Amino acid sequence: MPARIRAYQRKDFDRGTHPVPYDPEQLFTIGGTDNGEHIFWITDPAQEPDRWRIAVDEARGPQWFTFDGTLADFLTSVLSGQTRVPQFPRDLLEGGPSFTPSHPVLWKPEPIQDQPPVDAAAIRAWALANGYNVPPRGRIPSEVREAWERHIS
Repeated sequence: MPARIRAYQRKDFDRGTHPVPYDPEQLFTIGGTDNGEHIFWITDPAQEPDRWRIAVDEARGPQWFTFDGTLADFLTSVLSGQTRVPQFPRDLLEGGPSFTPSHPVLWKPEPIQDQPPVDAAAIRAWALANGYNVPPRGRIPSEVREAWERHIS
């Protein structure tokens, strides 16, 4: 997804459609809003990530917001109400923080039933003698294996 967003930003930057204030190659998408805004790291200077700043674009317009600080500083400032990002809803903090835990479904694999080793050559010979089509090498089709097991039991 970051590559697709960067391509849109590059197109706007090159055409001047919306004034992208940064070279899109320096923008790395790190988040987004349910309204369609994107939150970016401004990756300049490239070799000093502790100095990267934050930028937020406007989903349906040309406005950009820049925060001079780290991602942690940005989140702390916005969520504490110290910084207002014009693209974010005015009532962003009115409902207070909430948390809804997910309810993951735990999957446990079925235990592998111990099966005695089989003689693949014997199964292939039996299958061919009984009208089954089996490859000369590789995996024996499950229906052939099941028929073999019914035969020997």
